[in-house]
Amino acid sequence: MVVPFAPGGADVIARLVGDRLSAGLGQPVVIENRPGGAGGTVGTKSVTTAEPDGYTLTLASPGPITVAPAVYKNLDYDPIKQLAPVAMIASSPVVMVVHPAVPAKTVREFVAYAKANPGKINFASPGFGTSSHLFGELLKQRTGIDIVHVPYRGATPAIVDLVAGQVQMLFDNLRNVQSFIQAGKLRPLAVTSSVRSRETPDLPTMAEAGIDGWFDGYYWNGVLTPAGTPAPIIDKLNVIINDGLRGREMPAALARLGMEPKGGSPQDFAAHIAAELARWTAVARAANF
Repeated sequence: MVVPFAPGGADVIARLVGDRLSAGLGQPVVIENRPGGAGGTVGTKSVTTAEPDGYTLTLASPGPITVAPAVYKNLDYDPIKQLAPVAMIASSPVVMVVHPAVPAKTVREFVAYAKANPGKINFASPGFGTSSHLFGELLKQRTGIDIVHVPYRGATPAIVDLVAGQVQMLFDNLRNVQSFIQAGKLRPLAVTSSVRSRETPDLPTMAEAGIDGWFDGYYWNGVLTPAGTPAPIIDKLNVIINDGLRGREMPAALARLGMEPKGGSPQDFAAHIAAELARWTAVARAANF
């Protein structure tokens, strides 16, 4: 199972899935971190050219699957044509957070403040063309505010500067910023999912906060395999993963990571990928990337 990122992040989830597959298949599952490229594109591309025999998988996430294809004109792989969905594993809410110095406790107040101070609010992201960046662009498109994008080399330095007050706003996974929210160093305004998060039930969704248009998005992980892998193999892998997600150990481990189990059929996962890719492509075009 290829994880297209450096160790210490998504590979934790990959190992959960790998352990379940190993138990279900009766053979070891090797986790290989293969970082590089824009948002995990190098490791993901390597899977598109692997033999479609069920022995090579990748732990997928929005970056290389639904964001990079929307942003980069010359991306040298097609996730829709060259990869086959197996199952979605879990999701994590994306939360809009601001530095406490920003005089806004709601999204409406933030929009009003931004309109009163055009070009003076900086929003951070883990890098140009990341889903965090696209959420910021989507907010600009839906509200007409003028805020400045500041890309960083990863989520950690972006969060560090936000906590220090060097930038004023960020969209990021709840699990990445939750400790700073609990410590009062960041103020959450809303989550981007269609329903409120179990982790922050008092925090409104963007729709509840008054932002019209599509803002139903979240961070997710799932398993993909090379296109052309026989359906019986994909179905067997799907059944094993879903059995694990319905058990006790995997959901408990995912909850400790701030993620909710998803599961479902390969067709469900394919529909999610197609819809998200279409929406992010529209956002990128409107932003003139």
